[in-house]
Amino acid sequence: MIKEYVIVEGSNYEEALSKGLDQLKVQVSQVDIEVLEEKKAFLFGKSNTKLKVTIKSEVIDKALADVLDKVENSIENNIEVTPLKDEDFFSIDYQEDGIYLTIINNTALTHKEKVNNILDHLEKKSIEEYDTEAINKCIKEDIKEPFKIAPYQEEKLIDGEALVEVSRDKLEAYITIKEAVGGKDISIEEAKKILVDHGVIYGIDEAMISNIIQSKTFDNKILIAKGQKPQNGENGKLVYHFDVDKQHTPQLLEDGSVDFKHLNLINNVKKGQLLIEVIEPTDGIPGKNVLGEEISCLKGKPAKIIKGKNILEKDDGLKIYAAVDGQVFFRDNKLEVSQVYEVPGDVDHSTGNIKFNGKVVVKGNIMSGFTVDADGDIEVNGVVEGATLIAKGSIVLNRGVQGNNQAYLECNENLISKYVENSQIKCLGNIEADCILHSNVTAKGNVTVSGKRGLIVGGQIRAGEEIRAQTLGSHMGTVTIIEVGIDPDDKSKYEAIKVEITEIQKNLMNLKKTIELLNKMSKDGKLPKSKEEILIKSLKTFEYLKNKHTNLNNELKNLELKMEGSSKGKIHVSGKLYPGTKITILNAVRHMYDELSHTTLYRKEGDIVIGPYEK
Repeated sequence: MIKEYVIVEGSNYEEALSKGLDQLKVQVSQVDIEVLEEKKAFLFGKSNTKLKVTIKSEVIDKALADVLDKVENSIENNIEVTPLKDEDFFSIDYQEDGIYLTIINNTALTHKEKVNNILDHLEKKSIEEYDTEAINKCIKEDIKEPFKIAPYQEEKLIDGEALVEVSRDKLEAYITIKEAVGGKDISIEEAKKILVDHGVIYGIDEAMISNIIQSKTFDNKILIAKGQKPQNGENGKLVYHFDVDKQHTPQLLEDGSVDFKHLNLINNVKKGQLLIEVIEPTDGIPGKNVLGEEISCLKGKPAKIIKGKNILEKDDGLKIYAAVDGQVFFRDNKLEVSQVYEVPGDVDHSTGNIKFNGKVVVKGNIMSGFTVDADGDIEVNGVVEGATLIAKGSIVLNRGVQGNNQAYLECNENLISKYVENSQIKCLGNIEADCILHSNVTAKGNVTVSGKRGLIVGGQIRAGEEIRAQTLGSHMGTVTIIEVGIDPDDKSKYEAIKVEITEIQKNLMNLKKTIELLNKMSKDGKLPKSKEEILIKSLKTFEYLKNKHTNLNNELKNLELKMEGSSKGKIHVSGKLYPGTKITILNAVRHMYDELSHTTLYRKEGDIVIGPYEK
């Protein structure tokens, strides 16, 4: 089956595309490319690009035609064909007064097939003025005696011959030996010469030629020469000498609190430190077809590294070093070594708004109305008031955020804070805090509220995977909305696939009716050429849509399994869960009217189930 598309991932666009082209075995001009996801690497993270590489429809059509050719060649090459010889049921005699036909024995052939066999022999021998009625009579009445069917003429002797066929890609050549009829059989040397006359000079199986001639294997199409395919070169590689997958995890101390000060966030390097070695691509080995022509090979693609600030290269660019002390990271697929921008006091009127293309460390507080925008991480030792923090990396608040319903925090990775109050947060990673109060919080990963308080009260908390806290809601019945389990991207993709499946099902039904009608018409009589073309096209389209329908169903099931997975869509409460809390897991909703303790809530068979606490 021809693969229509693949979904591939790589550390950058070029690497992901290269993988897709290698898997589909096509050139970039033969595909359509859709960027599904592009994650930039900042500080300690790892860049990632996800692509959907789809073969263009015209390329698929050509590939289907090539597959049919290969199937036909395989059938002809591997199934022995034993043609019925003339002498199996009749003989032709040349006598002084004419040409005579003798029926030797009965066969399983029909009357029409017998006539056609005899007529083919007469045409091959160039016999003229034969009597068709006499031939029919001889066969019908099964006349065993010689029966005159044509006037006298001299017998024309037919020598054996060799037919040569070269495959479309010129990597295979086939030979068919035709039997002599009264003439001279073809010799081994003559067969070899015919191959050369057709240009076939490489990869010839001479032993097979001898075997065919000596065993008198006639009318079989046999592989007689095979070329050598080229071997493409290997792509270049990058060898990293620093931890590109550096992780950061806060430490849980013995007293139950979390140490937010020593997170080991920075990927430190020294000036002159080797960062990357570049391995060059190989050239590959050319091939040769049966005509002796060289087939060029593709040289491996060089590994690409885009060098940013504070980077040195040596040995013709094969080794890359840090030019300064600092932290190394990828930004927009560029390798950089950057120093940290540090604010020694508060972010206020004395500094104005801050925008920096690396990590920002604030030793004091961030006052209301100010903005800190960083391409890397943001770390704050003091308190964040009603300010705006936007980080393409993580946000670490060693104390917390007192937002006064004005604070907005957004990050592409994780957010770690001592407390969150009256704030709005959007996080593409995980959120960890000691307490979250009256805030609107969204995390694509998990929300973990631990430490001494472990409290979530008021507001709306959304997590793509799980929420874990010591206390949810309050004894005052404060409205607290909790949602888990649905990734917005997955949900959108899920709905789009369902629509496409429905459309394909309609098309399959219409195609099935068309095919059934044309097949019925063909049984009643020969289809016109135009209708034959419609039938062939309908069958090919039906098969293509059926495979696509299967693939989409599998993708839909995978998304359903992903959304229904046991590792997602759970709420863990180690302490108390109070009335007034609204729980949503995937598409199930439950309002809590009773107080619960030490419990885990999850979705089962469409309902929210209350179970024992899962650590």
